[in-house]
Amino acid sequence: MKISPMIKKAVSLAMSVAMVVALTVSTNTMTLADDKKSELQAQKEQAQQELEAIQQQIKENEANKANAEELKEQYEQQTEVITNQIGLLQQSIAQVEQDINTKQLEIEEKQKEVDIKQAEYDERWAGFKDRLGAMQMLNDGGSIALLSSASSLYQLLTFAESLEQISSKDKEICQQIEAERQELEAQRTELENAKAELESQQAELQSQNDELDGKKVELQNSIQQQDQTISAADAAAAALAAEEEEARKNLDKAAAELDAYLNSQVDKYSDAALTCSLNFGPALPTYKYISCVFGTGGHRGTDFAAPGGTEIYAVADGIVTDATYHYSWGNYVQIYHGKDDQGNTYSTLYAHMISTPIVSAGQTVTKGQVIGYVGSTGYSTGNHLHLEMKINGVLVNAANWIPH
Repeated sequence: MKISPMIKKAVSLAMSVAMVVALTVSTNTMTLADDKKSELQAQKEQAQQELEAIQQQIKENEANKANAEELKEQYEQQTEVITNQIGLLQQSIAQVEQDINTKQLEIEEKQKEVDIKQAEYDERWAGFKDRLGAMQMLNDGGSIALLSSASSLYQLLTFAESLEQISSKDKEICQQIEAERQELEAQRTELENAKAELESQQAELQSQNDELDGKKVELQNSIQQQDQTISAADAAAAALAAEEEEARKNLDKAAAELDAYLNSQVDKYSDAALTCSLNFGPALPTYKYISCVFGTGGHRGTDFAAPGGTEIYAVADGIVTDATYHYSWGNYVQIYHGKDDQGNTYSTLYAHMISTPIVSAGQTVTKGQVIGYVGSTGYSTGNHLHLEMKINGVLVNAANWIPH
């Protein structure tokens, strides 16, 4: 049957319009999908930043509390030392005070001895003066009568000698008494000097005691301040814990929404005739060690530390459902591997690639094909491959399925 040129032209025009419409719809759908993913990623990033900000506040609060507790312990130790020193000082002060009282009693006893010796001296001195007066009277005339009554030269000489002996003896006794008194006075002065020295020592010890009392009061005030800081930190910790819980819920919600979106990207290819044999291959030709295992601290995947630039392989045949950048994953690729015999779906995600993935969404890849290179982009510390695996859209431990 021969088709007229007019019909051919009409058909051609219709096909062109259909292609344009299809391309426009496809482009618009892709644009909307990209916008949705960007929005979800932005929401998750904001939630992550809010959580990290609160966690940083928690760390700072814990550090402040730990510092306050350390200072409190130091102050308490210093207070204990000072309290012991005060106790020793008070013992010393009490001993010195006892020594002062003893010295005072000794001084009083010595003063009594001095007074007794002084009275003895005064009595002896008074008698001596009386005898000197009598002798003076004898010398003034009375002695002539006594001398004239002497019947012999012997009596005369004996009388004069006796007077001289009496005078000399009185002088000797008075000198001895005075020497003893002066010795007692010297001993009393020595005791008073010793007492004064003890009083000076007591004053110095009391000054040290007062100074330590002041330091003890300062330390007790410092301990009280640290107690207040610790109490404030405990109150802040409780408030921050509540904020952290709320922020974590927001992050979990944002992550769940992003996961749902990523799963929806996989669902787009769920009708593809892909059979997953479960014969997975390694994701890397070699690696140093596993730096973080699945589930640790909520970790979503398994981290394989490897040199930057190491090739990353697709672990099985599949279709790339996402190949772009994420603030946490950095440059990443997500691959859908199809269904097993029971109808379970499998997908994997490879994160922190050193550069833009060398595959793109919608591209078919084969097991062992290079899809990117190890790096440290996104939320990462050091070169490694972050590998995630999902079965029926639920995260599982990739290490249980993929050889390593």
